[in-house]
Amino acid sequence: MAVEPQVWIDGHPATFDDMRQMAAVNYGVVTSFAYADGGVRGLDLHMERLAVSCRELFSCELEKEPLLNALKHSLENMDQAWVRITLADRMLSVRAPERPSSVATAVWIAPPATMLDDGMRLRSIVHQRELAHLKHLGMTGVIHARRGARMAGFDDALLVDGSGGILEGTLWNVGFIDASTVIWPRGDILDGVTRRLIARGLEKRGITQRTQRVTLEDLERFQGAFLCNAATPAASISSIDGHRFTGNPAMMQAIRAAWQDQPVQLL
Repeated sequence: MAVEPQVWIDGHPATFDDMRQMAAVNYGVVTSFAYADGGVRGLDLHMERLAVSCRELFSCELEKEPLLNALKHSLENMDQAWVRITLADRMLSVRAPERPSSVATAVWIAPPATMLDDGMRLRSIVHQRELAHLKHLGMTGVIHARRGARMAGFDDALLVDGSGGILEGTLWNVGFIDASTVIWPRGDILDGVTRRLIARGLEKRGITQRTQRVTLEDLERFQGAFLCNAATPAASISSIDGHRFTGNPAMMQAIRAAWQDQPVQLL
């Protein structure tokens, strides 16, 4: 069945008033994923993300069962789709944000997302996402970074700290390949669901992985690099700034297989 873009708020079709509040106050949390074969890879991790973020941003507990029921309803009769879940406060006032929260759950349904291509060319930029451990609605900084990179002839931007420490991408995590080992950069970043799923799969396959500080000066040590998010489980990176990677196709295949190994969790 073809997917028509739609938005549901608390299980009901969104109204103009619902959308006006979300547009007016850019405060909330989001998670996104692909739906196929009746379920989602890492559904438990996406729900965990929303629950933890709900406590931090709104000081309340996420009601998971109504959310899952609304998700099932919105995906009824669909074979596959791209899903975005947003939690926002119906009544939040910028002048008095300490008032008790009334959290609305928005489920956005769209056609399946297109994966990023292999061979991504990245430009590094000094930028730290606000509240980087959360996947939130504050997108101005990362969109500006991506826009600048693409206008300069690159595919996307790689975020680094003030001393050249590599953090993450605009909408994805990054990993590096050192022979048969995967290196995850350490820093103030979002611990993405796809990154966690790949790490689970690598561990089960007995592939060594480490988390450590990685700087732009360290790039010569690695044969390859990749980015990963829910829309693109793994895409190879061909270059960062002026450095080109030789590539490691066997490890890229293992990284993709590590993600593919993760079971679909049925709704």
